[in-house]
This record gives sequence, structure tokens and C-alpha cells, in this order.
Amino acid sequence: MIVQFGGLLIASLVYTTTPVSYITSSSSSSGQVNTPQQALWFFVYLIIATLAILLVFKIYHGNMLFSLFEGFVIVTASFFVFATIIGYFMPNLNVSAVSIASLLIAIALVLIKNKYHVLRNTVAIIASIGVGLVLGIDFGFAVAYLLVLIIAAYDYIAVFVTKHMLTLAKALSSRNMAFLIGSTDVEVIPKNFFNKKEFKEYEKYKKEIAKVKNPVIKKLIKQGKLPLISQVQLGAGDLGLPLMLAISSYKLSFNYFIPISVIIGSTVGMLFTMYIQKKYLIPLPAIPPLFSFMSIALGLALLTISWQSVYLAFVGLVVLLIFVYGAKRSAKNKS
Repeated sequence: MIVQFGGLLIASLVYTTTPVSYITSSSSSSGQVNTPQQALWFFVYLIIATLAILLVFKIYHGNMLFSLFEGFVIVTASFFVFATIIGYFMPNLNVSAVSIASLLIAIALVLIKNKYHVLRNTVAIIASIGVGLVLGIDFGFAVAYLLVLIIAAYDYIAVFVTKHMLTLAKALSSRNMAFLIGSTDVEVIPKNFFNKKEFKEYEKYKKEIAKVKNPVIKKLIKQGKLPLISQVQLGAGDLGLPLMLAISSYKLSFNYFIPISVIIGSTVGMLFTMYIQKKYLIPLPAIPPLFSFMSIALGLALLTISWQSVYLAFVGLVVLLIFVYGAKRSAKNKS
């Protein structure tokens, strides 16, 4: 919600402040993306980039290359966030001064994150706002909606079918890269939860943790339960894409009703995803449920304006049903 509401507020500054009109022109030098073909090309670039990153992860095991790539993405994305804010609060600065100040702050952000790894989530939030801001300004609403739909289908396949997105997420998480927002907790898991393959790891871990003298842990082990580290990771794209759709919808009438409806939909979609994840304890694609609830929210918001809003709600429901089916099937295969 920080990403969505913060990004929408910053986007409104772009369209209401003269000094930051530079941000609009520099981020969309080739003009607005208003055709389905352009959205498809953008999706192709995304696929190529994902496959390239997976290949690099497989053949390269160092850190320098990934640090440089992470730094480039963070600086590029956060630059527009800082430029918009500086341009708004310091309207007397010229374009060059705004650009230099924004670039220096963006570089400092990367250096601070590399020194204090606990700031990964904060940096990922800022970068996500930057990605959503630039794409939301560049993309027309219809094309943005189509792009999120295509990526939702891809996300479903990448998590439930090919599972290569899980490989990518694990690699990014292990390097503490600011492309994910993570939450860590400790959960108590019953012994009968594990399948045969996992049970061997369970027994091995049980022997290790049994050495701990904590009486609470000893009691849990005696009851056939085991405390495990529980992690939930959310990709920056899962935050940036809903913001892109919210900003692109803001440009339809330049009022907050429609984009806030999108944000409410994405928030409900995220809560629903967390509920399903907690219920089945499996990795899930976030974009399909986010897209579903954003579509339903858009359909309700536009209901009095256009009868075509019924299509949006219908598409959202269809995607939601497919997502739930995939989650149930994945949970069944795991068991």
C-alpha cells in the first residue's frame, strides 16, 4: 500500500508541477505506448531478460556482476522518484540540477543498501515505485491492462508449470538483492506435513535442533512438531505492475476515484494471495490474483460510466478461478 498510494501521489506531481515535466518527456521519449504490439514487444523483452538472468545465475557464481546489475536497476528506477520529489519541493532548480541531485541520491541509496543489508525491503519499495511510475506514465490504460493480463498468464505458467520463477526467486533471495520484499517468521510445522523426500531432511534437521537446550523447542519436538524458519518473498514486479495500472488509469480523467479503486483491488488481491499461501503453504504467483481483483474493482468503478466494465469484472473472475484451480492442484501434487 505504501508503493501504491505513494506512487500514485508522486505520479500526480508529475502532471501538476511544471519543473518535473522533464520527467514525463525523458521517460517516454518515444511517445506513449498505446498499441497492443508495443505491449507484446515489452513482454518479449521481459522474457528475454528473465531467461538471460537465469542463464547467468547458472553459469556465474560470483557477486560482482549481480551487484552491478542490481545497482543499475535501483539507480535507474529510483532516479525518477527522487527527481519528481526534488522538482516539486524545489521548483526553482533547473533540470540539470534536479537530475544531478537525483542521480547522486540514487547512487547513495545503492551504497547504503550494500552496507546495511537490512534496508533491502526499503530500497525495493523505492525501486518498485520508480518502475510503476515510469511505466504508468509511458503506457496508455488499455495497453497497461493488456500487459498485466499477459504477465499474469506468464506468472501462472512460470510458477505452477515450468517453475523457473521459483528458481529465480531463490537465487535473488540468497543474494539479498533488492528485487524482492521478504518477511521472515518462525512457524511450528507438524511432522505429518512433510512428504517422504522431505521427511529425511526433517529427521536430519530434527537431530540438529534437538541440540538446542531451549525447553520450549524440546517440548515441541517431543510433541512431534518442529519450529522452522518461514519466509514469504514478494517480487518488485508484483508491486510495480499494479502501480503502473493505477497511474495509467489516473490519466483517464485525472481524478483519484478510478486509480484508488485499482489500488483497493490490488490490496484485496494481495490479502487473498496471502490467505491462499497460508492455507496451502506453497509458492504462488501474485500477479494473477492481483489482476483479478483489480479487474473486478475497475469493473465496479466504471459500471456507471460504461457497460463494457462488465467485461473487466468477468475477465477478473475467470483469472481468479484459474488461479485458485492452479493453487489447489499444486497443493495436491505437493501432498
